[in-house]
Formats: sequence, structure tokens, C-alpha cells
Amino acid sequence: MTDPNLTRPRVAGSKSIPSRITFLLRLEEVSYATERHKFRLPLRIILDGKEARKFNPGDKITLSGRFNQSKERKVAGVLYAKSTSLEIISEPLIRNSLDLLRVALRERAEKLNSDSSSLIPGMVIGDTSLQSAELTELMRKAGLAHLTAVSGANFAIVGTFIFNLLAFLFPNRRPRVLVTSVSLVLFVFLVRPTPSVLRAALMTGSYLLAKFLGRENQAKNALATAILLLLVINPLQALEPGFILSVLGTAGLIYLAPRIASRLSGPAAIRDLISIPLSASIFCAPYLMYLAGSMNLGTILINVTVSPVIGFITILGFLATIFAIPIPYLADLLVYLADFACKWIVFVSSWSENFPDVSSSPLLILLAITLFVAMRSKSRRILILGLLPLLVISSNSSLTFPGKNWVIGQCDVGQGDALLIRVGEKEAILFDAGPDPKLLEKCLSNFGIRYLPLIVLSHEHADHYNGISAIDRNAVGQIWLNHPFVNMEEFGNKARVVSAGFSASVGDVKLNVIWPRSVDETFESIKGDGSLENNRSLVIRADLSGIEILITGDIEPGAQEALLRENDLSEIDIIKVPHHGSKYQAINLFQSAKRFLISVGTNSYGHPDHELIRQLQSIGVVERTDISGSIAISWSGNQDKPVFSSRRLGKEWWKISWQ
Repeated sequence: MTDPNLTRPRVAGSKSIPSRITFLLRLEEVSYATERHKFRLPLRIILDGKEARKFNPGDKITLSGRFNQSKERKVAGVLYAKSTSLEIISEPLIRNSLDLLRVALRERAEKLNSDSSSLIPGMVIGDTSLQSAELTELMRKAGLAHLTAVSGANFAIVGTFIFNLLAFLFPNRRPRVLVTSVSLVLFVFLVRPTPSVLRAALMTGSYLLAKFLGRENQAKNALATAILLLLVINPLQALEPGFILSVLGTAGLIYLAPRIASRLSGPAAIRDLISIPLSASIFCAPYLMYLAGSMNLGTILINVTVSPVIGFITILGFLATIFAIPIPYLADLLVYLADFACKWIVFVSSWSENFPDVSSSPLLILLAITLFVAMRSKSRRILILGLLPLLVISSNSSLTFPGKNWVIGQCDVGQGDALLIRVGEKEAILFDAGPDPKLLEKCLSNFGIRYLPLIVLSHEHADHYNGISAIDRNAVGQIWLNHPFVNMEEFGNKARVVSAGFSASVGDVKLNVIWPRSVDETFESIKGDGSLENNRSLVIRADLSGIEILITGDIEPGAQEALLRENDLSEIDIIKVPHHGSKYQAINLFQSAKRFLISVGTNSYGHPDHELIRQLQSIGVVERTDISGSIAISWSGNQDKPVFSSRRLGKEWWKISWQ
């Protein structure tokens, strides 16, 4: 059994799912009705409460819930259960003494009751059970999530500390190497010998052994041997982020740490405490940015800034763990001191909010190439010549996303909806807010939007409104709803309910609400999680100086047919396809349009439907956020024969495309 941890809050379709408890256990027995079966399999557990965090690995528990298959390769399945069903039926008669030390460290950190103190067990022994979901997300965005996963840097810091400390007792290297090696084996059991921990220990052990024996040049061969051995045992590890990070971190210790240490002054132990985490962070940071799906420009700076305190936190926490039971007052003092350094990490993590997330940037690519070339050359002329194209690109909006003439912006917010219609410089109307506040915030930043004179929330499903918490009340003029919903107190009297027949103008954009006639109408329900609410989505017909766009929420075939009967939609040019491209559509709704926007992300609903895509492509151009990322649309020519063009931000950060 692993320590229980909190998951991140998320949106699943129409529902907003709060943080839950998750952990792994060894399944021994399953009972269903009158049947009972014995197993010995790993199982992922997800609980709906927080009180389950009180049990410890080694306890024997019973619980009931719903079993599902899992995409996680290391488990046989996942069990969704209520925390009220969990009972601890037995505890080990003699709990492993190392587990007692883990619990003692966690309890001392928990007494300080702060975000910073919750990092200590994670950074020392990989126990993240005290961390809040908010702090975990902040650390992830800042590129610091690796600090609370036991890695090669942990072993290198602890091993180097013990080795240097033993110099006072054993002048000879060999006994120091022996004692340090035994200590690191015990450290493996303290943090628990999971495959990832054993992998990190093996890789770092090869480096430490070469270092301790004074043969640092052999560390490269030792690392290559360790990598080869691990891949022979399990070739699929080459695809795992944990394996790649272990390789990068250990490579940082071998290639960069000695150079950093040689440029620092002071005792060797202090130089190692700074150079080891710093080198590992620098080598791992680019891959961490890749894993995040975007590039926070502050990630490397943030990692470098916190690196000097990582070693001290690790050593203080390690000593606090050792003394937690025999000398608890000393352990409390050490945890208190470590907390000061952790406060610095939490503070620096918050800097990530002030750095832009770059999803696609030719400017960034050219800058990286220029800096690389400049570092390899002694000539300043190369640097100056390299900077010239950067100046051209940065001053020419026609070469960047979304372009200076964009009118419609389809945000990439995953499995949800958020669409922009530009009404002025840095101003736009927002139709739906998507499931994730951070993704919406990122989209508004990409399109350069600072003020929203109008927000239209089509209906009360979380994948359409949950992201609104990213928006400052003072940056909003008015909010339209299909009926009173959501906790809108923050926006006061700015929210109002509208229905068919209501119209307004925002700048040069004319808006007509053409659906619903009332919120009480019902149509045939289809498979899903809310046909009633889907079918009373606000449907807006927007006239953009002669170009018309239909924004449809999640209306289903029954409401679509009623909409067609009551409205002439033959002049519609662009349609935001209902319900993320679901297969349930009235295809005659789309016959007159020239362009179709589908806002969709990773999902289990089968969106968008392949047959629907084929039919729409036979009519016009289909733009999908799951393939293209955010999409900017503009046009030229008269309204009778407009020439449409689009620019796609791209799902990968290095891609940007035009059409």
C-alpha cells in the first residue's frame, strides 16, 4: 500500500469533480453477492473524502465500491469507493521501524500546518500526502513538481552528506564508502523500494561510487551501464517520464555538478549541497516543460532560484527523520528550520503566475538558437545578427498568433467550450468559459484580451462555465445566462437571464438570442449526462458586419430541429458545432455554412464523431481544437464572397500554421 494523496480537482463532462484521495494497495480478496475470490494484484483506489488520509501503508483495510478498468499499466484496475465504506481491520503487530520514522516526520510537518511545511516529507522521503491540490498544481506549473518525487538528487545529496560527515571519523575512503553505501540502502527502504526509487538509486549509485572512489571519469560509463541494465530488464521504461527524468538528473550530476562546484567557494560539503540539485534541475527543466504541454518561460529561472535551498531542506529533513523518535524536540527544531527554506520555494513557485506560458513561438525558437550559437562563438557579431530577426518578428504581428486581423477566436480549453468574438483593441465577447480556469486564462492571454464587455454562459454544465473563476469581476461588463445558476455572487448584478427574442449590440457585433423559447421545453433524451440542460442552451446568432456565426452550446437533435423550423439559418457562414461534435446532430442544420468550429479535447464520449466530420468536410472547412489548438479566424473581401483564413496555434509548442 502506498501513502494516500490528493488528486487535482477536475471537470468530467457536465460535472465538477473535487479533489479525491488516491493510493495503491495489494488486492487480496474480492466478494460480490455470495461469491468470494482471492487475488494478489495491485489496485488503484480513489476515495471521495479526505479523512482516509489517516491510515498508513501496512494497514489491512476493507472497502466497497465500483470497479473499472484502468489505463495505468502498473495496476489491474481502479476501484471508486466512498470513504465511509473504508474500515481498518488490522495493523501490523510490529510496524516497520522505518515506517514509524516516516509517520513521525509527517506528523511533525503537519503540526506547522502550512503549505511550505507540507513540502518537507515530499522533498525528503517522497510523502506528498500533506500537500493541498492547489499547492501541487502551483508546483506543477512552476516546473517544481519533481522536487517532491524521490530522485537521484535525493540520493546524491544524502550520500554526499554522509560521506563528508564520516570524514571526521574515518580518514580512509574505503570505510566511508562502505558505511555510506549501507546508509543509502536503508534510505531506499525509508522512502520505500518502489521501482522508480530503485531505478533512481541504481543510477545515482553508479555516479556516487565513482565519485567516492575518486574515479569520477568512470561515472559516465557507470551511468551508461545502469541505463542499459534497466532497459534490458524492462525496455518500456524508455517511454516513461520517470525514467527519462532519472537519466537527465543523473547526467546533470555527472556533466554539470563538478563544473558548478569548482566555481563555488567554501567547504566541499556546502558546494555539493548547492551544485547537485542545481545541475539536476537545469538538466530536467526542459523536459519538464515539455511534459507540461506548454513552456512557462520562468521554469528554468525558478528551478535555478530554488536550487540552493534544496540540499539544505533534504539534509535537515533527513536528520529530522532520524531524530523524530529518539529526540523529538530536536526533530521539531530541524523541521522548523527546513520550513523556512520551504517558504522560499512556495514564494518562488508563485512567480510562475507572472511568466507567460508559451504554446507556440517562433520568437522563442530563434532566441534559443541564437543564444546557443552565441555561447559557442566568441564573436559578438553573431549575437547581433541573430537578434535582428527576433526584432523583426517581435515587431510584426502578422507573423505571430493570432495575427492582427483576427475576428473569431476558438480557444483550446480541452473538453469544453470557449469562443471569442473580437469587438475592440484587447476586448472581446466570450461565449462559455471552458472547464479549466488556467486554460481559459491562457487563451485570453494568447489572444491579448484584457476586457470582456459580455460573457455568455450557454448552460449549467461545468465544461462550459467552470473556467469563469479565472476572470476578474472588474474585467467583465455583463453576463448572460439561460437560467439562474452557478455561484455568481462575485459578479453581483452583472448577471442576467435571457431567452429567445432578446437582442443587443456590442460594438459592431449584433447579437440575437434565438433559443431557448423557455427553460421548460423537453425533447427526447439521448445517452449522456444532461439532455434537459443541453437542450436549453443559449443559442446566439451573431452578425459581424455581414458575416454571421451561429453559437450553439450543446443543443441536441430535437432542439436543433425546432430551431430550424422557427428560424431561417440559410445565411449562416460559420457554426460552432453543438456538443463538441457529438454524433447526435440534425445534419440539415449545417447545410449553408462554410466553416465549422469544434471545441473538443481528450474524452471518453467519442467526440468528435468520425462520420459527422466526414459529412461536414463535404460541406465546408472543419477546424478542431484537439488537432489544431486555439484557432483564429479572419476574412477579407465583401460579405457576399468573403475569403476566410485561419491561423492555428498548434498543440505542440513549436508549431504555428496558417491557411
